Amino acid sequence: MARRICPQCGSSETAKILYGMPAWSPELDEQINKGGIELGGCCITRCDPVYRCNKCKKDFGAPTADLETDTTSFYFSLGGYFDGYQSVTVTKIDNGAVMIYTPGHAPESETIEKQLSADEWLSFIHSLYRCYITDWKKRYVDPHVLDGTQWELIVSFLNGKPLKIHGSNRYPIHWTKLLKTIKILGVSMR
Repeated sequence: MARRICPQCGSSETAKILYGMPAWSPELDEQINKGGIELGGCCITRCDPVYRCNKCKKDFGAPTADLETDTTSFYFSLGGYFDGYQSVTVTKIDNGAVMIYTPGHAPESETIEKQLSADEWLSFIHSLYRCYITDWKKRYVDPHVLDGTQWELIVSFLNGKPLKIHGSNRYPIHWTKLLKTIKILGVSMR
């Protein structure tokens, strides 16, 4: 089984966290010794992380089912001074969602509005959380570059504070996975 990539340090040396009272076996002992399994303890909640990085020791991948249900909108912008800023907004409605894509400065490009079915919305949101955005830092900035590319991601919820992440010329580990997820909507962010 392929190991998950840590969203903090990028290591693939990660372990699945096993909760509860394990049924001890030689195979389990071998997996623990190889770093493929980590014991998480007997107390189990709905928000326990699923993986632990063997390199940086950070836990990640908490279940996102409740967040997926409570998500009401997604906003992402990407660009810079010379090319302008592309943005995509996806807002949940009663029977699915509405996606609005706004291109940068390109004069031949027009704003695209598209209706998503309830299944398309759920598939998009599920894929979004598989990018481990809840484990990302809030800020990714390269202080040595004064211009370049800036980006912002905002996820809003039914109840609670929105998740806001931004960056300038620096990106999280699962950046490419996020861009592929947005491509599911039929738009390509450059």
